[in-house]
Amino acid sequence: KRSFITNIITDPPTIVILIAKMKLELTSLVALLAALSCVMAGSSPRPFGITKSCNTPSTTTILDIRGGAVHESSSLADLESKIQSAALQNKLTIIDFTATWCGPCKAIAPLYKELSEEFDAQFIKVDVDENPDAAQKYGVSAMPTFLFIKGGEVVDRLMGANAARLKELIAEWSL
Repeated sequence: KRSFITNIITDPPTIVILIAKMKLELTSLVALLAALSCVMAGSSPRPFGITKSCNTPSTTTILDIRGGAVHESSSLADLESKIQSAALQNKLTIIDFTATWCGPCKAIAPLYKELSEEFDAQFIKVDVDENPDAAQKYGVSAMPTFLFIKGGEVVDRLMGANAARLKELIAEWSL
């Protein structure tokens, strides 16, 4: 009779399966340790896939893309992840490029929040001072600038705090 170790060594498919199981178990262990570190640090993990808890890198989940919320994006990678997730669901993404010092941005912010509750689309806010890479990538030179993205591609753009036109464009592209 051959021993268990001999079988593993002489059967390459068995080795591959064992390695795959070990990687899966390691990934699960890392996730568990990350969750435990939140609890040990005195803060509880946020429910429903809400990101940015315990200073962990943000990830986009299906629940992040629902309507009724304005999501903030502080990095180009995070923004692109959100855009791609919405594209996979064939959802419109509206990005509000804004700045804390911008008066018109502050004036239209309550309407933008209200529209996020009215339309089934993903609403994202990007502070150009915190995320200059995203502003540069999308050629934003004035605030506020609203980008309309469908299927991962920019389909329209609105510069300025024109409330009526903003609502028209959201209604047009969210069909």
